[in-house]
Amino acid sequence: MRIAIIAYITAVFCFGGDLDAVLNEASASVESAAAIQGKIDALDDESKALYDEYRMLARQIEMQERYNAELESLIASQAAEAESLKRQIATIDETMRSVLPMIRRMIDSFETFVSYDLPFLPTERADRVERLKNMFARADSSIAEKYRVVLEAYAIENEYSRTLEAYAGELEDGRAVDFLRVGRIGLYYLTRDHDEGARYDMDKKAFLPLKSSEREALLDAIKIARKERVVDLIALPLNAPKAAE
Repeated sequence: MRIAIIAYITAVFCFGGDLDAVLNEASASVESAAAIQGKIDALDDESKALYDEYRMLARQIEMQERYNAELESLIASQAAEAESLKRQIATIDETMRSVLPMIRRMIDSFETFVSYDLPFLPTERADRVERLKNMFARADSSIAEKYRVVLEAYAIENEYSRTLEAYAGELEDGRAVDFLRVGRIGLYYLTRDHDEGARYDMDKKAFLPLKSSEREALLDAIKIARKERVVDLIALPLNAPKAAE
């Protein structure tokens, strides 16, 4: 604006123009320049505002891109995990399909084993076999539950091999007797009057009578099993082991 005023003053002195006219024209020029400067300042402010908005949008875009990248990574990870779960489920289904027939075979083998074993606790063991069969047929029993119950039955049978047990029972003719089981290698009975005793012969599948001295030893063994006397060495006849073929 100063340059414009000086230019007009110089023109007046040089050319002898009217001073008022020159001043008016200079004033108009100054106002025009001020208006232009105002527009420039306004444009400058607008440019600054636009630039600030641009920077804010750029930061938002950058944050969005980072979020999208993390989200894509998470989605990829979840997809991989889902695929892994599908494979595991397929493996579990395949395992379950093979486990069920195995449990069926275990129950069949259990029943066969009991039928060929010494006939001790016949009612209790027959009931256990029947419970296993019923449990296997139940739809509301899970495979895990079926397997657990079968293993428990096997554990009970396995325990018989390591224990000495005396229990009351009846013969087929209804007479009350005391049975003695020595692991899985000997099964005996003694009548309540001690006049008759026998051992089970696995080869003949029948009870064979005991001698008088053997009945006395059997009575002592029954008392030991019932903890009615201290443990002692007892001589009882056993099934002779078969020779290897």
